[in-house]
Amino acid sequence: MTSSYVVLFVVTALSGISITCGSLSPPGDTVIDFTTDLHRAIQLADTGENIIFSPLGVSLILGMIKLGAGGTTLQQIKRALKLQGNQESEEFPGLQPLLAVISEENKEFTFNLVNALYLQEGFRVKEKYLHSNKKFFKSAIKSVNFQDAKASAETISAWVEMQTNGKIQKLLSSDDISPLTKMILVNAIYFKGDWKHKFTRESTRMEEFKIKRGVTTKIPMMHLLTKTQLGYFSTNNLSYKVLELPYKGNQISLILALPAKNADIGDMEKLMTEKLIKGWFTEMTEEEVEISLPRFKLEHEVDLKKSLLSLNVTDIFNQKCDLSGITDAPNLYITKIIQKVFFEIDEKGSEAAASTGMEAAAMSMTNHNFVADHPFLFFIRHVKSESILFMGKVTNPDESNAKRRDVESL
Repeated sequence: MTSSYVVLFVVTALSGISITCGSLSPPGDTVIDFTTDLHRAIQLADTGENIIFSPLGVSLILGMIKLGAGGTTLQQIKRALKLQGNQESEEFPGLQPLLAVISEENKEFTFNLVNALYLQEGFRVKEKYLHSNKKFFKSAIKSVNFQDAKASAETISAWVEMQTNGKIQKLLSSDDISPLTKMILVNAIYFKGDWKHKFTRESTRMEEFKIKRGVTTKIPMMHLLTKTQLGYFSTNNLSYKVLELPYKGNQISLILALPAKNADIGDMEKLMTEKLIKGWFTEMTEEEVEISLPRFKLEHEVDLKKSLLSLNVTDIFNQKCDLSGITDAPNLYITKIIQKVFFEIDEKGSEAAASTGMEAAAMSMTNHNFVADHPFLFFIRHVKSESILFMGKVTNPDESNAKRRDVESL
C-alpha cells in the first residue's frame, strides 16, 4: 500500500533586532507552560552550546495540523499545547492580539506574520480544512508540483526568503521533497524594531566572556545605563537576575535571565516553569541599571520531531496518524518538522530613532548592574498576549561566523 506524507517546516528569523517565526498562542498561562515543556524536550535532543527556538512557531504548526486531526492524534496535540476548549474558536484567542498588531499601522516597528500551505497539484484537501486555516491562521493556499523537487524547493525557499527579509535562505533542498510528498506547511514571522533605550556603538568594546570554568573568549560587549525592569531572585539556592529590555512601542520585549557567576546554566534551565517565569513579570521593579550585553548572532536548526516525540506527540509521525480532517486519502502522515532560526542582537535602531538611554559612565552612582559576561537565557515576548516568540540559551556568543566582521567594526 502506497503511503503519502506531509513535510512541515517552521521558519524563524531575528535580526537587527529582527524576528521570524509563526504564531498560534494558547491563551493565558498555557503559553509559557508549553514553552518550558518544549525547552526541556529540545534541551534533551540538542547538545549545542547555543540554542534558540520559537515556541510560537511550533504552536502554529501544531495548530494547523490540529485543525485536520482526529482521534488519538488530535488528543496528543491538544495535550502538548495545553488546549482545553472543545471548539476551535475557544482554543485560538491568543492569536488575535498578534493579528491585531500586524494589521495596525506601526511606525515604530515592522511585524509581519504569514503562513502558507503548499499542496501537490491535484491533491484533494477538504474545503473545511482550507477554510479553517484561512480563518484562524490567514494561511495562503498554493499549488506546486512536488514531482519536480528542485523547482518546488526553490519556489518555497524563495517565498520564505522574501518573508524573512533575506534572513532565512535555501530553507529546502530537493532532498527534502520526494514523489510521495503531498503537502508542506510553512510559517514565518518577521519583526524589526528599535530598542526603546538604545545602545551606542561607541560604548561597545572587546571584553571577556566566560564560556565555562577555565574557558573564556573575547567578544564585543555593548554597554548602556538606563532605567528598566530588574529583579533579583533565588530558587533552590540558585541566585539570578532578570532584566527586561523593551523595544520601541512597548509591545515586544527581550527578557534576560542571568545566573550568578558561580552557578551552572544547566541548573537554571532545570528551574524553568510557567509559575516561575510568570513571577518574574510581577516582581520586577524599575531601577537604574548598568547593562553589559554581548553583541552576537546565532544561526540554529532544530529537529522538532525528536522533541515532539518526547512530549508524547507520536501518532503524527507514523501510520497511526489520523488526518482525516485534511483529506480522505489514506496513510497520510508527517515525516519531519524543522525549525530554522537566525537571531541577532546589536546596538542598531533606525537612523531616526532617538536614544532615551545614556552611555554608561566610568564612575556610575547606580547600585544595580547586569553584566552578561557568562551564559544566560533569553526570551522575546509579545507583552499583551504573553506569547513567547523565542526562547534561547547563549553559552558562547563567539560561535557566529560573523565574529571577524564584528571585531573589525570596533
